[in-house]
Amino acid sequence: MKNLMVILFVIFMSCSPHPEGISESDVIKTVEGFFAALDADNSNPDLIDSYITQDFMLYEVGKKMNKDEFLELVSGFPMIKSDWVLSDFRISTDMNSAHVSLFNTGIFLLQIDSFKIQQKYKWLESAYLVKDGEKLKIKFYFSDNISIDSDTIK
Repeated sequence: MKNLMVILFVIFMSCSPHPEGISESDVIKTVEGFFAALDADNSNPDLIDSYITQDFMLYEVGKKMNKDEFLELVSGFPMIKSDWVLSDFRISTDMNSAHVSLFNTGIFLLQIDSFKIQQKYKWLESAYLVKDGEKLKIKFYFSDNISIDSDTIK
């Protein structure tokens, strides 16, 4: 009887649904969404909240920043166009969290008085993402600048 109970328990457990872990695709979509929210063409200032946790922290330019501090830093640039190329994703996941590292090339067009400047930044970045309810969100983001190029266009 004891062996039968063990066999039935094993069968029951193997038939029960297993919760889905976080996919690499979900991680990439979340990081891409974060940058779409920062894009110069985005007119919805609340879009970023869809991609970050309430206690979001970012470390960039030698400073630890929360969402408001980071958005203040970003808004200080007279940006009229932005484009990010995200590459070389390295992703680790489990059931409730993920870590990603990547290269980010950002190209920005800035309007300063009567002339335009194009800046090209390269960063090595990493992020820690967690499930927030059913949605994957960025809890911590780290960005280390590798290079900056700047050209006056007009």
